[in-house]
Amino acid sequence: MRQGVSRLYGFRYHIMTLIAVFLSLGLGLLLGGTLGEEVIVKEQVQLLEQLEERYTQTKADNVKLKRQNSELNRDQDRLEQVVAQVGGHYVKDRLAGQKVAVLQLEAADLSGLLTQLEAAGANVTSTVTLTNAVPLLEARQEPLLQALGLGLLSAKDSRLVHTALAETLVRELYLQKGGGLVDYLQSTNALTASGELGVRPDRVVLVGGAGETGKSRLYSVDLPLLKALQKQELYTACVEQSDVSHSGIANYRDLGISTVDNIDQVTGLVALIDILGGAKGHFGVKRTAEALLPQVTNAKEVSAQ
Repeated sequence: MRQGVSRLYGFRYHIMTLIAVFLSLGLGLLLGGTLGEEVIVKEQVQLLEQLEERYTQTKADNVKLKRQNSELNRDQDRLEQVVAQVGGHYVKDRLAGQKVAVLQLEAADLSGLLTQLEAAGANVTSTVTLTNAVPLLEARQEPLLQALGLGLLSAKDSRLVHTALAETLVRELYLQKGGGLVDYLQSTNALTASGELGVRPDRVVLVGGAGETGKSRLYSVDLPLLKALQKQELYTACVEQSDVSHSGIANYRDLGISTVDNIDQVTGLVALIDILGGAKGHFGVKRTAEALLPQVTNAKEVSAQ
């Protein structure tokens, strides 16, 4: 009997011990969870405070940058106004008697450029626009190959086709009066021309840079044309607008050609006249520019006009 009671008490003691253990575990989990939540909440508050501090600092920096940008724009506008006032006197007749050809590869308003060349006394012999050549070069169909004097097998060699187009075009535009390639390009609306073809210019202005979809043209058209112009010893200056999507200045300067990266601004137009007059370098407002304007070698030249 005692042995049965003893076993009963032992079993009850065991049950009570297990219950106590589980209660302890439950209480520990409850307390630990509460403390854990407090730690998490505290960390989140700290993180939010850090983010708020960073946001405040970034906002302040942004306001400062906007103010600086506004000041730079005002300074740029003032400079443009000053250059516009004296630029006409500065460029007047600097290119008197010079024959200048304009070769446009990227769509742009050339009215300011042509007006500036006229003010400088230049004789603009021709203005040629070649803006849709890339699809023809990619297709390399028989009419194009025939105009280039190439066989059908040559279509596989893209570099050969690009070089042939550039050299043939330069020859037909500036060394002889037209030809099969110019006729073909005009018939496909890839080329338009005004002025007199076949007149060898003293200077060539290549209007480049590229829009969103024209980056490949820099390599298939611009660079081969520049090499063909150099081969014929035709002095060339490369220009582009300040807002083109893809700048070609770095590619042009690698060929040793002087450049202007803001031909849509007054300072860029003045810089171009200097380059056509013999100045060398890379001018404009982009990182590739060495200076905004070429150095004026004789300041009296401006005031004396």
